[in-house]
Amino acid sequence: MNRNGKEAKGYRVGDKVLISTKDFPMEWIKRFMRKLTEKYIGPYVVKRIVSENTVELEFLVVIRVHPVINVRRIVKY
Repeated sequence: MNRNGKEAKGYRVGDKVLISTKDFPMEWIKRFMRKLTEKYIGPYVVKRIVSENTVELEFLVVIRVHPVINVRRIVKY
């Protein structure tokens, strides 16, 4: 583990997590003021652990985000 990252070992299959909207394009958020948008969206269920830094999420609603997410972009619900 590097000093700036987290490890996926803290997550297990079935855990609920929130995704950070920090790096989402403004068109996806569809709001006029960035400071009033949600910081995290979700909750989503962890489908599987891909590697030590990435997890695959299960989306029930169609969302234009790749299902494999870096653990730096998610927090536990």
